[in-house]
Amino acid sequence: MRASRCSLAILALIFLSACTVLEPAPIVTVAPPSPAHASSPEPLLPTPTDLPFPWQDANAIMSGICFEAANDAAGQLFILRSADDLASFYDLADGSELCRHPVQRDPYDFGSGNVLAGFWNRGVGCIAFHEVVEVLRDETAKILSIRLRFVTQGQCNYELVRPFWIGLENMADYDIRISVE
Repeated sequence: MRASRCSLAILALIFLSACTVLEPAPIVTVAPPSPAHASSPEPLLPTPTDLPFPWQDANAIMSGICFEAANDAAGQLFILRSADDLASFYDLADGSELCRHPVQRDPYDFGSGNVLAGFWNRGVGCIAFHEVVEVLRDETAKILSIRLRFVTQGQCNYELVRPFWIGLENMADYDIRISVE
């Protein structure tokens, strides 16, 4: 008798569960993002001047220079027009004995009159960057003049050294001038 009562109770539960009304799942429509929201996210660092510029970013070529050597060279403009110039530059960094290890020597293609130009700036703050103010190219006089503004932001007490290294195509016979405000 006890077994039949249990069987009846189980059957009743099964029938009751079959009688429950299931509500249909809600339909969710997602509107496509508006063009204002479809743009890329804000960059982490300010990029106040629009690209493109008549150069390639060459900071990676100098990434093997240690902080101490870059800090020591800050404010000096380097114009490298050949693989020998680049090797001498790396020798200069190694010869300073400011880095614990020999600097990483990345190659650069100086073919077709390509030039590597750049420097480091130092400051104190949370972030630092270079803002391009003006680019003038005089093809008659063969002068490329770039005017930059070095900006530090934030109240952090960090010593910052920021590179500005660019690769310039077909500029071997140009007088390259880069100034920083």
